[in-house]
Amino acid sequence: MPAQDGGTEIIMQHTLSFTVGDTKYVSRPFDFETMCVINDAHNDKEKRGPLNICRDAVDYIFEGTDATQEVINALGAEERTKLCMTLWGFYIDAISSKNE
Repeated sequence: MPAQDGGTEIIMQHTLSFTVGDTKYVSRPFDFETMCVINDAHNDKEKRGPLNICRDAVDYIFEGTDATQEVINALGAEERTKLCMTLWGFYIDAISSKNE
């Protein structure tokens, strides 16, 4: 989509990343499907708070990358929390921008 000044609009792709040892793991870009995983959890009356809501979406966004489920499961609580909260921020930005 062209920018208002006739230039090209730059669209940022949000990704998550973490490092274990010397290996940096990078997720797939945040997309509509990831947003739907979060939205479904957000609408689940059993799940409350961003950490519970985004837990499955963290697993989902790393599917097909070098970060296997075993690697993700071995993350400490602090790193997992950071990933969830970052993903929650992507989600909030996405749903907020739809209302502008």
